[in-house]
Amino acid sequence: MGLFRFITCSIILCLALFVVSCGHEEKAQVKVKVNSPQDLDKEITLELEKILKPDSVITVDSCSLVCYRYFKTLYESRKLLWFKSDKLNTNGDSLYKLLSTCGYYGLYTETYHFQRILANMDSIRRDKKYINVTALTQADLLLSNAYFLMGAHLNKGRLYPDSLLLQIRFGALKHGWDSILTDAFKNGNLRAGLDSLEPKHYNYRMLKQELALILNDTTKFNSDSVAFVSEHDSLKVAEEIVKVLTQQGLYNRTEAPNDSVALAKALNKLQKKWYIQPDGKLGKYTKQALSYNRAKVIKQICMAMERWRWEQETFPKIYTWINIPAFELTVFEADTVVMQSAVVCGKPENQTPILKSKIDHMLIYPYWNVPYSIAWKEILPAVQHDTTYIRRKNFEVIGANNKVLDYTKLPWRRYSKEYLPVKFRQRIGEENSLGVVKFNFYNPFGVYLHDTNSKRYFKTSSRAQSHGCIRLEKFTEFADLLIRDDSVHYTHDSLQVYFSKQEQRKLKLKKQMPIYTRYYTAWADSTGLKLYLDVYRKDEKMMELIYKP
Repeated sequence: MGLFRFITCSIILCLALFVVSCGHEEKAQVKVKVNSPQDLDKEITLELEKILKPDSVITVDSCSLVCYRYFKTLYESRKLLWFKSDKLNTNGDSLYKLLSTCGYYGLYTETYHFQRILANMDSIRRDKKYINVTALTQADLLLSNAYFLMGAHLNKGRLYPDSLLLQIRFGALKHGWDSILTDAFKNGNLRAGLDSLEPKHYNYRMLKQELALILNDTTKFNSDSVAFVSEHDSLKVAEEIVKVLTQQGLYNRTEAPNDSVALAKALNKLQKKWYIQPDGKLGKYTKQALSYNRAKVIKQICMAMERWRWEQETFPKIYTWINIPAFELTVFEADTVVMQSAVVCGKPENQTPILKSKIDHMLIYPYWNVPYSIAWKEILPAVQHDTTYIRRKNFEVIGANNKVLDYTKLPWRRYSKEYLPVKFRQRIGEENSLGVVKFNFYNPFGVYLHDTNSKRYFKTSSRAQSHGCIRLEKFTEFADLLIRDDSVHYTHDSLQVYFSKQEQRKLKLKKQMPIYTRYYTAWADSTGLKLYLDVYRKDEKMMELIYKP
């Protein structure tokens, strides 16, 4: 007998326990033996009436539907959106495919109740004689929430920028984002609706393209990782390193089965690949590089795509961009690179902050007013060991009312972190830690961009070496760029004169330069994909939250 050939319907209540990511809850389920489509519609309407509320958020099958407020009007007729009878309709089939392949968007299926949706769909016709109306309506509502949630995440990400708060920033979403998704649903073109909410940035699109290439080619980045933390057997670790280097095509076992020189060369190649100082040694960053496998590389690209969703829709005509993991400053003008320079950023324990601001002036031959944390941690112990440190490093000791004190007459042994009544200031000059010029921009972190008297780090690949400020290699070229629109007051030649005279001078910019410090461990452009180490472990923390079991 067919599904719609019976004349009566009967309702059977049964208990079902679903154990999935949304939660655990025991619920009575309505199973219906249907005689006609009208009977099924009636039972669906009754089930929806029980579930739907005037609230902005409802709970379905232990899952909080945070997007309910944006799609509840679609249920005003108390009809299902994604099913025709007990089967997915055209839109439902499209959405199912989009959710199951959302990895191509850099998203994770389990964020969208996917296992719970599958469990409900499996329950709809588990008993051949009955339709499980509860499972059917729950699957439909979960699909609706998944659709709108996916759209919200594609537009502004899954996390608040640079935090570990898993939230939806509905207020920051593209204006009319829910109407875009509603129209796409009504027009039967879900993908177009979702795609229209994605960032339009060139580098985001290139990352998405590179991600698709990797997902479609399982040979890419197909190597194991070395577990340094869990494995304490040094011989076994060495074997794992050789295996991983071999898998990556960096080591040839047949030519050098146990050759330490060949192993060092292979590590050297790995280091160049990850922009690590190529010394052939097993340092902390090289160990981190060996911890990457295919799954982690894919997640790293996804984290970069996540960060692009946090960005503003458009950038100024000209701006300065500092990518911390790449240790690189780039000046973009109308999407064209006009300048690049190596930079030194903060150590993992003194991280350069993520910020945006505007450079409004540069200070030629600045003093370095030593921050309190550096003063008591580093300078005070050095002075207590040898007071000539102050003279040798060209420091002044500053007391009350900015008075310069005679450092030889101060009771240094009495000073400590809790009691340090003086400040340190480094005199101007080429030996000053800030170098010849400092580029100032307002920020609450007290960091800035500057030249440095320590040029050696620019020759290294791993340039997380500062206390948080950003040291710039091509400072003269950058200074020239900043004054190029103010030839009335400054020229290249006048700037060079200022640099040659050890006199402090403040140069106010005619046009302020927007500056952004950012954290992208994956970058894609016309040259292909570049991967950088997660030096601050920011991506790692994001992954733990998004991909948690």
